[in-house]
Amino acid sequence: MNVQELIDKYKEYENALFDIGAKVACQKFLQDLEQLDEPEKVTIPQFVAEYIERTKNEDYHLLGAMTEIRSHKNKEIDDWFYTDDNMELFARAWLEGYEVEKEKKYKITLLNRNDGDLYLVNQNADLADKYGHFSPVVLLFTKCTNLSEKCYKLTKKEVVAYDFGWVFDCPGIKIEEVE
Repeated sequence: MNVQELIDKYKEYENALFDIGAKVACQKFLQDLEQLDEPEKVTIPQFVAEYIERTKNEDYHLLGAMTEIRSHKNKEIDDWFYTDDNMELFARAWLEGYEVEKEKKYKITLLNRNDGDLYLVNQNADLADKYGHFSPVVLLFTKCTNLSEKCYKLTKKEVVAYDFGWVFDCPGIKIEEVE
C-alpha cells in the first residue's frame, strides 16, 4: 500500500465517523500522512525497463535478475549495469518502481542549396498510434513538409537501426534536438 492509498482509506473512515474525538484524531492523522514523502521513482533506459519486466514475468527475484545480467546476451544491459551506481539504481527500480527515460528526438535536415532541403522522416510514424508496433518504420528523405510533426521527430536509436547513422557524422546535415 502506498501513502496515497492510505490517505484515501482514512478519508473514507473520516467521513464515516460520528464520534467528534475520533473524527479529529483521524483528521490529524490525515494531515501527517499528507506530509510524508514517498520515494521518487528512479529513471532508467527503456532496455533496462524491458529486462526488468521480462525477468519479473519469468518469476525472478531481485538477486536472480541481477545475477542473470552477467549471462544475458545483450551487452548493452551488461555495460549499463556495471557502470557508475547502476547496480543500486537497478535495485531501486526493481523494488520501488521506475520511469523510463525519454529518448532525445531529432529533426534531421539534408541541406541542399540547389534544390531545397530534404527532411529525414519516418513515413509511418502516424500509423504507430493506430497499429502499434505492427507498423514498420520507413525512413526516407523527402521535400514534403505536410506530414505530421511526429514523422519528423526521430530517435538516434531508430535512425542508426535503419542504416541512417551516417547522418550524425555528415557535415551537410543539420540536426536539431526537438521536444
